[in-house]
Amino acid sequence: MALREDQILRYSRQILLKDVGGRGQEALLEGGARLEGSGPAGLTAAAYLAAGGTPVAASEARLGPAAVGFLISEEDVGQPAAEVLGRVLPEVNPDAVHPQAGGRIAELPAAWNGEAPWVALGGDGTRGAVVFRGSQGCMWCFGETVRTLGSPPTGVLGVALGALGALAFQRLRLGMGPELGGRWLAAPGQVAELELRRCARCQVAR
Repeated sequence: MALREDQILRYSRQILLKDVGGRGQEALLEGGARLEGSGPAGLTAAAYLAAGGTPVAASEARLGPAAVGFLISEEDVGQPAAEVLGRVLPEVNPDAVHPQAGGRIAELPAAWNGEAPWVALGGDGTRGAVVFRGSQGCMWCFGETVRTLGSPPTGVLGVALGALGALAFQRLRLGMGPELGGRWLAAPGQVAELELRRCARCQVAR
C-alpha cells in the first residue's frame, strides 16, 4: 500500500525513525492486532498500537472497574471491550479499525493460536511480564514460559506494561526481533531480561 498524504502527516515522526521509515509504517498499517483482555495493560497496549497505525480488534470480554482510564469511562464498565474500543479507537486514529492481517496481544491467562506476532502480558504478583514471539520463534517455548505467569498488574505498573507490550508487538511487526523473548517490568522504566523456559525439543537442540 502507498501512504496517503494525510497518513504521511499523521505518522511523520515515526516515518523519520531509521528503523521505521515509510515502508515500516506501511507494514504497521497493513498488519493488525487482536486484543484479548480488558484491563489496564491490554487497553494501554491497544491505545499505543492504534496511535502508531496498527489496526486493533478486541474480544467480547467485559470491562471491569480497573479498566477506567484515558480511553474508558465509568459508563463503559460492564460493556464488551470490542464495542467500546470500536467506538473510541477511531477517535485516537481513524486508521486503527478493521484489521486485515492478524497478530495477538493478550492479558494472561489466554489461549494462543493464529499467526504471529504473539505478545503476552502477565505478571508474578510483584512484577509485570511481557513475553513475545515472532513467526520464527518456537511456539512451545513461548507456551512453556507463559503458563508459569499469572495475570498482569493493574494501576500504573499495568499501564507501563501495556506500553512495553505494544512496543514489543511493533518491533516484531517491523522484523526487528528478537523472534522470541521476554522482559520483566519491576516498576515503570525498570526493565530486566526474563529467562525463557525451553521446550523439550529446544533443550535437546541446545
